[in-house]
Formats: sequence, structure tokens, C-alpha cells
Amino acid sequence: MFNLQTGPKEVFPYNYYSSVLLANDNRTGVISEACKFIHDADTFMKNIDSIKGCRIDENHFDLEKYSTFYCKQDVRILREGFVKFRNDLLKEFDLNVYDYVSICSIANKLFENRVYFPNGNLYDLSNKPREFISRCIQGGRCMLSDNMKQKSKKKLIADLDTISLYPSAIARLYTLEGIPKVLKERNVKHR
Repeated sequence: MFNLQTGPKEVFPYNYYSSVLLANDNRTGVISEACKFIHDADTFMKNIDSIKGCRIDENHFDLEKYSTFYCKQDVRILREGFVKFRNDLLKEFDLNVYDYVSICSIANKLFENRVYFPNGNLYDLSNKPREFISRCIQGGRCMLSDNMKQKSKKKLIADLDTISLYPSAIARLYTLEGIPKVLKERNVKHR
């Protein structure tokens, strides 16, 4: 997705690293045992040989040095992915991820810039109008037809929540436009 040049492939025998194995400050792992917990033994062996001081002898490796290598790889790749994402967002949308606390707030700002503000007839609400309108918001629960579990042995079921997802709702219904107006008593129908 990000087309990163990640370097050495990460292979880690998660289930091999157990509390029993690590008891008494044990730092020595058995290579043949660790290989039982991974799918790519060749890459695992190459990593052991490429990490300085990781291979202890023909059959053993340093658990701490290998896990340190793995964690550093993870952090480096995460950082490269973040930097790429930030640069792409700056280039495509002129938005800086450091200005937002979540992906949702980034999406909302993009919507403001590309949909709301160009419209010219959409406004931010605050105080009492916002409080009043926010009482109309519903959500948080998704159900299938008849509230029953759906099974099919013949085909896969795609359970898509296309009714209440904001993009599909906005595509169907758009949104309220204009400046809020105060209702006069004569305009309100009492039941």
C-alpha cells in the first residue's frame, strides 16, 4: 500500500517466546525449536546470522538480540509508513497529520474542505442549536435481516452496514443546508 522498502523480512516465533522459556533470565534459544513456530525458516536463519552476536553456536541464538532486532524493524517500518502517509496527505490534500488526533478528524477536515465549505450554504453549529440537533443522532448497533444469524454453505455472505455508514447516508440524503432559523410559536404544531 505504501510501497516501502522495508529491508529484511520480519520473522518472529511469537509462541516460542514463553514465560517458561524466559524464566531465570534465560537469553538462549534453541534454533530448531524456534523454527517449529514459524513459516519461513530460511529468513529466520538469515536474520540470526545478520544480527551481530545473535548466533551463539550452531544450535543456539540470543533471544534478546533477536527480539530487539525485530522490535527495531517494527518501529522503523511503522515510522516509515507514518512519514509516507504524512507526506502523501500533505501533497494530495494539504493536511498535516500532526494537526489531528484521529483518522476521523482528518476525514472530517477533508470533507469540510472538499464538500462543506465549497457548497457555500453549510455552516458550523455551536451552543444551543448544536446541542438540539445532536439529540437527533442515533447509532451504534448493526443487525442483519430479521435480527437472525445468517448462514450459507453455498456462498460467502458480505455483511455490509451500508444503511448507516456516513458516506452512504450522505450520498442518499446529503445534509441540512442554510442558517438555522428560530421557530416561532405559530409555526409549531402541537399534538
